Amino acid sequence: MTHSKFCDLRTCNKVNGELPSFTPDKEKAKEYVSNYLVPGNVGARKGIFVPRELVNKIAKLVALYDVEGLTIGAYVTNILIDHLAQNRDPINELSSMGGNQVAL
Repeated sequence: MTHSKFCDLRTCNKVNGELPSFTPDKEKAKEYVSNYLVPGNVGARKGIFVPRELVNKIAKLVALYDVEGLTIGAYVTNILIDHLAQNRDPINELSSMGGNQVAL
């Protein structure tokens, strides 16, 4: 049985600039599970607008993972926290520009 690839969205392709590939790596999979598939309390919520296609893919992924207590909100929160932590320095640099227009 062939599993469809979930990161084959136009959005993912634009970011990567290439077609997705699949190379199994158990260590990366374990790391992904410990980083992102952790149920959590999202707390106070605020809606955001993202492409429906992306929400549908994320909903399928969360259901596929079948982790008790894992919600779309918790999954996305884990991803965003990781992104902000990994990009702390450039985010702080751009934020320090204050009212100046950020043009790269």
